[in-house]
Amino acid sequence: MKIFFSLVFVVVVTTSALAQYDDAMFRKQGRFGVSVKAGPAFPVGEFADLFKAGFTGFIDVPYNLTEEFQVYLGLGYSSFNVDNGEVGKELAEQGLNGTANLDAPYHVIPFVLGINYSYRYKGYWPYFTISFGMYFQTLETSGTLTIDGVTTPVTPNSQSWSQGAFAVGIGSLIPLGDEGWAIDVNAKFNSVVDYEGRVLIATSGGNDISTRAIRYVSVLGGLSYTFR
Repeated sequence: MKIFFSLVFVVVVTTSALAQYDDAMFRKQGRFGVSVKAGPAFPVGEFADLFKAGFTGFIDVPYNLTEEFQVYLGLGYSSFNVDNGEVGKELAEQGLNGTANLDAPYHVIPFVLGINYSYRYKGYWPYFTISFGMYFQTLETSGTLTIDGVTTPVTPNSQSWSQGAFAVGIGSLIPLGDEGWAIDVNAKFNSVVDYEGRVLIATSGGNDISTRAIRYVSVLGGLSYTFR
């Protein structure tokens, strides 16, 4: 969580520095918009024990219920890959002298319904966001393990499943003039509701190496447009 609060601080400082317009046209009630954002994603918890930082993108279609409240539909994509150094540590904890050379891309596609609460402050609009939905996930595993100097291939395996999940975070909209365009930045903590483990590799001794999917912090930046 220290990572999350650090990123939140960066978002707040960045938006304060960039804010330069004092315009509320794009927040008028009854207007639709679209926002496209991308950035890094950082695994947390047990997920961070086996996977490296990845990439995330998100597109949402907001509707202004009032000047302060928006509802939105969102679709995202996040991708991570295994950290072979951490897999080696897991093998050592099981008493195995081994290294890993795995390719294990882990893909996440969130489909969510969310709500933003925002307020106007010196030309920009900080907001709090929360969303709920389904996170569709795929984990593919292939490669080799080297145990006591003997290299063996890992049986290729593909797993697909979906889980209910939520995200909470903060961000800011920074108007770019009065034509409906704005910079949109946020940081969100994403977590599945049912914290279920998934096997990454099955070792010969039956001591499987697994990861608990999925908890990560996404840091996103991009542009939004509100239709006039």
